Amino acid sequence: VPDTLPPLDLSNGTHFQRKVWTAIAEIPPGQTRTYSQLAARIGHPKASRAVGQACGANPIPLLIPCHRVLPAAGGLGGFSAGAMWKKLLLERERAIVG
Repeated sequence: VPDTLPPLDLSNGTHFQRKVWTAIAEIPPGQTRTYSQLAARIGHPKASRAVGQACGANPIPLLIPCHRVLPAAGGLGGFSAGAMWKKLLLERERAIVG
């Protein structure tokens, strides 16, 4: 089994979406970021809503872990597989990481 995965083909996304997806892929398991933190991270501090839209367009949500992105106001926010799965994935990662 290889230690790393081959590079992901994100060519179907816009330049902005690819920047968002790359930043999301860097969030360690067990940690979360807000949409606004990600927007600032990629150099678009006022684009938190667009970050959410990029999450919704994520072609591979388990490899680009959009479940780790939460609203600044609290709650879970959206997730392509539904809020229940987002909550379960976050709880599972926190349990594994400690």
